[in-house]
Amino acid sequence: MYVVFDDGAPQVVKSYRSDLNTVEHLPVTVPAGATTERLQFRCTGTNSAFWTVDQVSFGA
Repeated sequence: MYVVFDDGAPQVVKSYRSDLNTVEHLPVTVPAGATTERLQFRCTGTNSAFWTVDQVSFGA
């Protein structure tokens, strides 16, 4: 998972190397002066597994 502030470069928030089925709370430090935040998800692999990301939310 990546985060992009304003028009900056994507920054890695978390990378997964194995199966995971859990609820996570990932803190992200917002740079001073940032006005927008965008999350990006990227899935890669060679198996036929079912991939999903759900219930994404932002909070203070």
